Amino acid sequence: MDTSFERIVRGIGTPACLMVTLIAAGPVYAGHGAMVRPAAQIGSNGLFRPSAQIGSNGFIRPSAQIGSNGLIRPSAQIGSNGFIRPSAQIGSNGLIRPSAQIGSNGISRPDAQAWLPMPRGMSAFSHPDAQIGSNGMVRPNAQIGSNAIVRTDAQIGSNAIARPDAQIGSNGIARPDAQIGSNAIARPDAQIGSNAMARPDAQIGSNGIARPDAQIGSNAIARPDAQIGSNTVARPDAQIGSNGIARPNAQIGSNSFAHPDAQIGSNSAMRPGSKTAID
Repeated sequence: MDTSFERIVRGIGTPACLMVTLIAAGPVYAGHGAMVRPAAQIGSNGLFRPSAQIGSNGFIRPSAQIGSNGLIRPSAQIGSNGFIRPSAQIGSNGLIRPSAQIGSNGISRPDAQAWLPMPRGMSAFSHPDAQIGSNGMVRPNAQIGSNAIVRTDAQIGSNAIARPDAQIGSNGIARPDAQIGSNAIARPDAQIGSNAMARPDAQIGSNGIARPDAQIGSNAIARPDAQIGSNTVARPDAQIGSNGIARPNAQIGSNSFAHPDAQIGSNSAMRPGSKTAID
């Protein structure tokens, strides 16, 4: 190992941990107790803070940063200018694209991807304690709030926002510009359309579909297999039963209840507190 490199990489544990490949000319900075496993690669100006670990075959591109106690598992990749905050974890084969950020204590599980920035240079951002499940996909400019959970195989579209404590179920899809409010839950296989909004504490059941520009009010519940049409508004505390269908531009009033298999026609309105049921 080149002595100038040894002077820059300070405090790394044992000689067995020094099998590092520089992928570009320039300094690499490592804090005390940092560990670089065999065959890892670190780009020029890379910065990994005290006690950070980079797994075997890990690939850290130029100018990426890994916070103190950060853990980059084997074969994970962090793109140029990627930023992994303290105590974050990137799972095996995880892929953090250029300029993406994973918040403190955030967890990106195996094979998860945070995507590369859009042309204007913005990037995906995962707030502290957020979790991205295995094979989860966070598209450019998406935001994932504190303690939010994006489960296995879920997708968060470009510019979508998952607010603090929101949950996106396995195979769930939040389309571009969708918003999922604090403590809102989108169950497995649910889909939230472009510009759709699920307000705080809303619930969208398994296989539920909220179509583009739909709005689901605070504490509203769309049960499994329910469909909420484009531009439909389900107001606070409304409930749409299993297999219920609210067609485009329908309105469902506060505290109203559309029973299972009920259909609410396009441009129709259910008044607050009203109920409908199939005979």
